[in-house]
Amino acid sequence: MKPIGSATRITMAGALVFCQVTFAHGPVFDCYIEGDNQVKCEAGFTDGSSAAGRKIHVQDPSNKVLLEGEVGKDNAYTFQPPAGNYSVVFLGGAGHELTIQSSDISR
Repeated sequence: MKPIGSATRITMAGALVFCQVTFAHGPVFDCYIEGDNQVKCEAGFTDGSSAAGRKIHVQDPSNKVLLEGEVGKDNAYTFQPPAGNYSVVFLGGAGHELTIQSSDISR
């Protein structure tokens, strides 16, 4: 087996650092039903940064936007759920879009 040269080691170390930086700012998004039958969604990023001001869409199965809002300063968005199946989409910025189906939202 051929030993790894220093240039290869530096390249590999750089790739590992780049991978860690890439995953340091991923979106976090969850929705649940509160006691008053409202749906509360909480959003943020894995590095702890706020999602305040980011858009949320509630869509029907054909992707028609039924409700549109934004994440508040408390990193939450609450809404009255529409009848039937729907999805909730967190628009967290470039490459940071997450979708939760109504069937996955529970108390």
